[in-house]
Amino acid sequence: MGAAVALTIATVAIKPSWLGERLRAQIEAVATRSLGRKVTIEKLEAHLLPTPGATITNFRAEGADTEPPFLEASRVTATVQLWPFVRSLGKDVRVGSVRLLEPTLNLVHHEDGSWNHETLGHLPEGPSGASGEASGSNTAIEHLRIRDGVVRVMDQEVEGRPAVVALQNIDVDLNHIGRGQPLQGKVRMAVAAPKQNVELDLKVDALPQGLPQAGQPWPRATARLRAKDVSVSAFRRFLPASTTEYFTGGALDVDAELKTDQGQYVLSGHGSAKRLRLRGDPANGSFAFDSRIDPSRPKAVKVAFTRIALSGPGVELGGTASVLLEPARVRFSLAGRELDLGHLLGAMPPRSAPDEARPSNTPLISKRTGIGKVDVTGTLRIATLRHGALTASDVDVQATLDDGALLLKRGTANVYGGRANLTGSRVDFTKAQPVWSLKATLDGMDTAKAFEALAGHASLQGAASADLQLSGAGLDWERVRDQMTGTGTLRLREGVYTPADLGETVAPAVAQGLEALGKKGASESVRKAGQGTRLKDLDARFRIQDGWASFTQPMAFDSDLGRGTLDGRVSLDERLELQGAIQASQQFVSQLTHGAVPLGAPISVPITITGTVKDPQVKAGGPTGIAQGLLPAVPVPKELKGPANQARKGLKDLFQKRPREKR
Repeated sequence: MGAAVALTIATVAIKPSWLGERLRAQIEAVATRSLGRKVTIEKLEAHLLPTPGATITNFRAEGADTEPPFLEASRVTATVQLWPFVRSLGKDVRVGSVRLLEPTLNLVHHEDGSWNHETLGHLPEGPSGASGEASGSNTAIEHLRIRDGVVRVMDQEVEGRPAVVALQNIDVDLNHIGRGQPLQGKVRMAVAAPKQNVELDLKVDALPQGLPQAGQPWPRATARLRAKDVSVSAFRRFLPASTTEYFTGGALDVDAELKTDQGQYVLSGHGSAKRLRLRGDPANGSFAFDSRIDPSRPKAVKVAFTRIALSGPGVELGGTASVLLEPARVRFSLAGRELDLGHLLGAMPPRSAPDEARPSNTPLISKRTGIGKVDVTGTLRIATLRHGALTASDVDVQATLDDGALLLKRGTANVYGGRANLTGSRVDFTKAQPVWSLKATLDGMDTAKAFEALAGHASLQGAASADLQLSGAGLDWERVRDQMTGTGTLRLREGVYTPADLGETVAPAVAQGLEALGKKGASESVRKAGQGTRLKDLDARFRIQDGWASFTQPMAFDSDLGRGTLDGRVSLDERLELQGAIQASQQFVSQLTHGAVPLGAPISVPITITGTVKDPQVKAGGPTGIAQGLLPAVPVPKELKGPANQARKGLKDLFQKRPREKR
């Protein structure tokens, strides 16, 4: 043995190339076995002075099939401790330091959702390139230095998508790399930024020979992570594909610490979000987080977020949330003083930042198939909810998020003195204009308050109840009203329509009919009527389409005049196209004529209403039609003779002749 060692030393001293050849074969074999990828070195130059070592040109770890190289570096320099290497006849390779200049790591996301790095350490079938004598080697690196490293990502799920840079400007300084060695060092890199913005300091007790078995302790570890101005867009692909589009801006700062406690790793810290832009105007937020990680069950980790605060134009929210990795589950409980839907559900703003311009160039990609379905459920309580002039209070919502759509499992709110139930409503955030379907039940809403707030006038008074099922896109009323579709019912109790007094229109029409029947004296008092129209019980069914609410059956109501019906439609910009009739009651006519004209039955008075809700134009039917309706209702005493009775008889004959003339 001593002679062999002496011979080896002499050989190295006389012929340094022997060291290079031995190192090259050893490095290729060890790296191939460790990575499970065939490793080749184009050139290795060894030297003895001033320190034994080597310079590698074009280090390359091949990729699978047609994939790009898994790892490549144009230049690698290393120093080797000579005596352990010589004493073991090349089996004990103790590397003093390794320096990689501009290495590139290529990550490939396969069509089935897997990654190329998941098979690291598994040799492919067939020759591996690892020599038998390398199998017993023991390799350790005292110091590893990486400068200007790059991580590139290729996504095979999207045809034609080029590889994109995920991480860059990577600088690594690690000491004591190898089994049984205490690892420590620093990592610096640029994440979705032109310069370094993430720092990691770590320290790990002696690394085990392999993964600890059940019951065996994991090495103690401490770490400190600091990240600044990390673009939110960089994490789009860590969410289900359907939710990626509405992250359009913002940056994160994170400060976290990792400690070891009772065999588990404890991760805690805090963070802040600046210029966070989901939809609409940007907002700022902050949060704290805490998690205990069982290294034997890393996928079962749960992260608790506390002290969540989000503030910005129209947004004041706070609360807690929790995230479970497997099964993927999110729970949240948020509450706030105010929330303006115009800022939260507005149209998608145009992108301007380079990393926001093209979703295909998103830096980081995740295993999409593994998190395509995330169970997201939580509660939201808002003191005041606004959208334009619309205001609701005491909003209490339980919601789920499914494929980018928010579904209200429970939703209640106070709306203008009444109560609204919005359970079953849905908003799809994945569209440029959010697509929504509204299911609402209103009970006891004060219509005067609602009209005053939404239209600027209290044209309709009373307590309203309604059932609505509406669909549309966006929240801009000018656009929504022409595209919204759906159906609804409306019930109004003890209402008053203030802009129009139907009595002022019906009374003169009745008077003219009475005059045609010779009741001129009584008609003078008929012309007097009240103000506004009382609507004691109003019921309507309608459908919404093309900007109009069209009645699917005539709207019925009771008033001081009598029973009324209206058909037609009302536009969502308040235009009126209505026609119907008022059945003027015996009591109405008798009261207005002070009993001078007793009726045997209600009088049908045709009416049409045009104009607008605020300024309606009401017209009644002609006197001839009114008089014809009065014929069976107005009795004429037998003793009444003369021109009036003759006029009545003439009108009656005229009405009877008209149908025959039309034939």
